[in-house]
Amino acid sequence: MITIDRMAAVDANAAALGVPRKQLMESSGNAVARAVRDVAEPGARVTIVAGRGNNGGDAFVAARFLDTYDVRVRLLGRAETITTEIARENWDALQQGEYDATEVRDSRALDLDDPDVVIDAMLGTGVTG
Repeated sequence: MITIDRMAAVDANAAALGVPRKQLMESSGNAVARAVRDVAEPGARVTIVAGRGNNGGDAFVAARFLDTYDVRVRLLGRAETITTEIARENWDALQQGEYDATEVRDSRALDLDDPDVVIDAMLGTGVTG
């Protein structure tokens, strides 16, 4: 597993090379989508459980790359508390594209709905507490 310090160094190196954060998130989301395609056929039910940080943002991107799948995105918390602008932009893209993307404001209301694949995008390297 990559450490927080190592991930920060990777991000800093990418920025120094001129790779925009938005491109990093697009690449990460695309990689997640490829992993889903490796384990499930088109049409499979995929549920994404996402946090409010950049890890969630990566997953929002992945949802867009999985158009041939039955994808549901569940955001843990309120959309207005998404912590980065880039993750918020990708959440907004899901809303504008009319994807099945909803907020889960109470953990008792989280229903994975028996998917074929679950993407855990709840916590990333920035988690504290």
